[in-house]
Amino acid sequence: MMRISTTKTRRWMLSTAVCGVLITGCSSGEGEGGDSKPQTKPAAEAKPLAEGALRPLLLTQADLGYGYTQVQEEPGEGKFDDVAVQGCPALEKLDQSGEEDLFAAKAEASFTYDRDATLGEEVHSDRPSVLSSKLRELFGAYTSCPTYTMTAGTTPIEVKVSKSVAPELGDERFAYTSTMELPSGAQVLKTMAVRKGNVAVMLVGAPALVDRHIKTAVDKLPAGN
Repeated sequence: MMRISTTKTRRWMLSTAVCGVLITGCSSGEGEGGDSKPQTKPAAEAKPLAEGALRPLLLTQADLGYGYTQVQEEPGEGKFDDVAVQGCPALEKLDQSGEEDLFAAKAEASFTYDRDATLGEEVHSDRPSVLSSKLRELFGAYTSCPTYTMTAGTTPIEVKVSKSVAPELGDERFAYTSTMELPSGAQVLKTMAVRKGNVAVMLVGAPALVDRHIKTAVDKLPAGN
């Protein structure tokens, strides 16, 4: 499953394909689903929540059920600095943007399931208009090219991307599926994000796990503001 970077959300987005190769130490495996409601900036936007307020919103082993084990995040800034993309201008631009923190606050959790499947979660908070515009930018970039090449160090990975339909949850939702052509065979990862007011949740991993738990993840978010 893909690993979620603890320091650079953009590196988390780039690492979705790489974790098909770097399975060990990866926590979860992301374009826009085209299933989002039109946004109108409210007169007075809700302020971002602090990181401490986001942690109780994360999924737990009790939420997920039998067979899941939480994985402790490994410290280390820049662990995905050798991840790069070729063959997709929008993603190459994203990779070069250098943004350290896309949103005001973030909390994350990672799980393994049945030893060889993984599920990663990030909960972000910012003003609703900021969450909306940046999620659209990120997922839009990742669905802008049907195919591209990722490299982890010197290892090339061919990636195919297709938009996915997300369930009618929250105020906006985004989803896509990535198929990575690995020496051991094709690996499929799904990325889904749902915004609910000033909080957004992202799940990445095996498609069945993402589909199974996205509603539970969204239900843990506070009422939209």
